[in-house]
Amino acid sequence: MAEKFKSMKELDQSLPDKHEVAAELGIPLDQGHNEDLTTRQVGKIGGKIGGAKVKKMIEMAETQMANQER
Repeated sequence: MAEKFKSMKELDQSLPDKHEVAAELGIPLDQGHNEDLTTRQVGKIGGKIGGAKVKKMIEMAETQMANQER
C-alpha cells in the first residue's frame, strides 16, 4: 500500500537526501562547491531523487482519484 502524504512538503521530506544518494552511488558530493562533478554524476543523483518523487506523486494522485470515485 502506498504511503499517504498530506502535502507536497511532507512528500519532499520523505525523499532521500542528495548526500545519501551520492554516497550510495559512489559520487563525491560535498556540502559546498561541487564544480568538479560531471553532468552525468549530477544527473544520477537528481534522477534517483526525482524518479522517487514522481512515483510518489503518481501514487498520491491515484489515491485521490480513487477516493473521489467513492
